[in-house]
Amino acid sequence: MEKELTPTPALSIDTQGIVYALIGTVFFSLKPVLIKIAYQLGGDAVTIMSLRAASSLPFYLLILGWLLRDAGQRHKTLRYGWQAMLIGILGYYFASLFDILALESISAQLERLLLFMFPSFVVLISVLILKETPKAGTFLSILLGYLGIALIVAHDIQHLGDDIWLGSLYALVSAMIFATYLVLSKQVISQLGSQLFTSLGMTSAGIVILLHFQWSGAQLSTISLDLALLGIALGFFCTVLPSYLIAAAMARLTPSAVSLTSNIGPAMTAVFAITLLDESFTVYHLIGITLVVFAVIQVNRKPRAARTQLTSPAEETSTGQKKATSPAGPKTEA
Repeated sequence: MEKELTPTPALSIDTQGIVYALIGTVFFSLKPVLIKIAYQLGGDAVTIMSLRAASSLPFYLLILGWLLRDAGQRHKTLRYGWQAMLIGILGYYFASLFDILALESISAQLERLLLFMFPSFVVLISVLILKETPKAGTFLSILLGYLGIALIVAHDIQHLGDDIWLGSLYALVSAMIFATYLVLSKQVISQLGSQLFTSLGMTSAGIVILLHFQWSGAQLSTISLDLALLGIALGFFCTVLPSYLIAAAMARLTPSAVSLTSNIGPAMTAVFAITLLDESFTVYHLIGITLVVFAVIQVNRKPRAARTQLTSPAEETSTGQKKATSPAGPKTEA
């Protein structure tokens, strides 16, 4: 008796992968709101960044130690580890510092949108330095994104004052540094693998952050219990946990599927900011978020001929190999 063959659907998405990506995005979206609350509790940029690093560093050290049990991983670390460390300090120390400084004077919603436009800087770096040719409509999409940001700035400046310009500049610098980090990291990740690269980068950045805290002369005794607990929440729930949830999602989904899921980030930050910080949400914010999300989707969209189906990685090839993600694709946040 012949075995009946059941046809496989053309489009198959791993539900568990989608759930991981959604939860990871929600936790990442909560980060700017918790940082704003930390400021309300008397924290400053260096203290907030240090509490976040101190609570996440042990996890990355533990994972790094686990990876280095393998002789092959140790060999790769000796050869390429210094590059991962320097790039990690750039992406996770400098970008984080400017991000936290930005939140001292701009709303959580505006910060999230400004950082969300980092693909525009990836495009500019690719065009000006790597001499790559952008696809048609890229610059129009970027222009629409910044038009959406301008609408929110025009609204927020009436309530937050002229400091919004400095805060917006800090956020843009953070986005530019993070875009540079993504471009530089692509080659090193191909040599080390994403887990080893992330562990080395986050560990080195965490150590530098704690050294910065020590150098600043800040005293642990001045940190309240509420601020310390919030710092632990930032480190675990907004750094370690979502980074591994997104990694788990990317192991089950194509980069395009993860990227589309992460586009809910600005909307989730808006929900948290409205409910926890009592930030206003007007038609300016609605139009602004819509334009920015549309712009990022368009910038990340592949040309029609190169688009792939939203299949799980197990269905992509018989060998289980996947193409490397583009620099503008989904990445762990700073």
